[in-house]
Amino acid sequence: MISPRLRRLTLPAAALLAVVLTATTACGSDDDAGGAQRAATVLLDWEPNPDHLALYAALDGGDYRDAGLNVTLRSPSDPSDPLKLVSTGTVDLGISYEPEVIIGAAQKLDVVAVGALVPTALNSIMAIGSAGITSAADLAGKTIGTAGLSTDEAFLDAIARANRIDPASLHRVDVGADLLPAMISKKVDATLGAYRNVEGVTLTARNLAPKVIPVTDAGVPQYDELVIVAKRSRLASDPAYATLVRDFLRATAAGNEKALADPEQASETLRDAADGYDPKLLPTMIKETAPLLRNPDGFGRMDVADWTSFITWMRTEKLITSTVAAADVVTNQYLPAR
Repeated sequence: MISPRLRRLTLPAAALLAVVLTATTACGSDDDAGGAQRAATVLLDWEPNPDHLALYAALDGGDYRDAGLNVTLRSPSDPSDPLKLVSTGTVDLGISYEPEVIIGAAQKLDVVAVGALVPTALNSIMAIGSAGITSAADLAGKTIGTAGLSTDEAFLDAIARANRIDPASLHRVDVGADLLPAMISKKVDATLGAYRNVEGVTLTARNLAPKVIPVTDAGVPQYDELVIVAKRSRLASDPAYATLVRDFLRATAAGNEKALADPEQASETLRDAADGYDPKLLPTMIKETAPLLRNPDGFGRMDVADWTSFITWMRTEKLITSTVAAADVVTNQYLPAR
C-alpha cells in the first residue's frame, strides 16, 4: 500500500475525457434554476482513500443533495491535475496539497485554497522497528528512501538541519512508489513520504512495529496536507460560482461531522469507493484518519499566518523563487460561519 499522493495512475483515455466532458460551470442558485440541483465536478488528488472521508460521508449522507448540489467526485490521472484543471475552469473544484498550491501560485495558476480537508500534515519519516530509528536525529548516516519529489528533498534537508545533522550525510535513494517494499526488504533504513494513517497502519498490521515521525514534529513547519481549491478569478467574477463553493463547503463540513461522530459508518461509506485498499485494514486506516480531520478552529479553516510562514520556508528552501502572498492563495471567506 502506498500513499495516495505518491501513486501514479493512468486512466483509460475515455475516463480522462469524461472528466473534461462532464465538468460543468455552476448554474444559478436553486431559486434561479427552479429548484434544479447544480452540478459540481470535484477532481480528487488521487483515488478515493481514507483522507476523503468527509467528501464521501457528505455524498452518502445526502448533504450535497440537501445543499442543492449534484456532486461528482472523480480521480485524476496525476495528482497535479486538480490544480491545472481548476485553473483552466475544466472542473469546478479540486483537492490538492498546501505546498503544491503555493508552487502553483508561483507558476501563475489561477487557484486559491478555500478550505482544509485534512488540516494537519500526514507526510512522515517512517522506519520498521528493527531499523533502530527512534528519533529524527537517528537519521544521520542512514539510507533514506524517497519518492524523488522536490518537496521530499527539501523536507529532508530541513529535518537534517533542525536535528543538527549534515544533510550530506543522508544517503537518499529514489524508490519511487515502493516505500513499503523498500522498508520491509531493508533496502533503506527509513523513508520520507509515507502516510502515518496508511503505511503506518499497514506496517503495524504486519507486526513490524513502525516508528512514525510526522515531518512537522521533525523540523518542517506546520501545513495543511489536503486542501479544497477553487478558481480564484471566477470566485471574484461569478456570484453563482461563489455560492456553489460556499454550499459545497457547508455540505462537506456536515459530512466531516458525520465521519467524526461515527467512523465505523464512514468506513462502510468508503468501502466500495476505496477499492484499492485492503478491506481488512481500511477500518483501521479510517479510525486513524478520523481524529486528524478534527479542526479546532472549525471545519476547513486555515491559518493565514501559518501559510505565510510556510511560504517563507518554501522560498528559503528554494522550492519557489518568486514571492507569493498568502492572501492570494488561501481564504476562509467561503467557509460556513463558526
